[in-house]
Amino acid sequence: MYSSDDVPGIQQRITFIFFVFVVSFVVSFAAHSSGQEAKPNLSGTWKLNVGKSKFDPQRHSEDDWYKIKHTEPRLDIVHTLHGRRQVYFYVIDGKERLANMSAAAHDGEIWAKAYWDVDTLVVERRHEIGASGLILHSASTSRYTLSRDRQSLTVKHHFEESPLNSAFDEFLLYEKK
Repeated sequence: MYSSDDVPGIQQRITFIFFVFVVSFVVSFAAHSSGQEAKPNLSGTWKLNVGKSKFDPQRHSEDDWYKIKHTEPRLDIVHTLHGRRQVYFYVIDGKERLANMSAAAHDGEIWAKAYWDVDTLVVERRHEIGASGLILHSASTSRYTLSRDRQSLTVKHHFEESPLNSAFDEFLLYEKK
């Protein structure tokens, strides 16, 4: 077996192995935690800064507001544009759902899935509008990014080509009010 001379050597090895295990665990936990930072909270009232935005002039005006209530994973958006108010409800989980339950029937249905791409919220939408017995489809992707100081919200829209319009992109900068 072991002699009494071996016991201090074994204790040193066990202490060293325990120390290596603890250090590995701490480093692993720190690396995992840094990748799991809290997602930005987009809540607030946001007004379009026309001078810092690039958009289709027919689509936007200075009367462009977002009012957002964000309680992860739920996101409620009231978008006011040209005096017209639209309400969208999203669950940020990557699953497609009906997003415009408060819209008028003539607005059609908007199906959307929302998910995080690091600290940017991505919303992919499919819009179905019934007109004269036909169903028209359009699709868009919006990317919402909050500034580090949390005072501005950048919204990048990409609208795919559809029977309603040709493809185009918008870069919109909203400021917190």
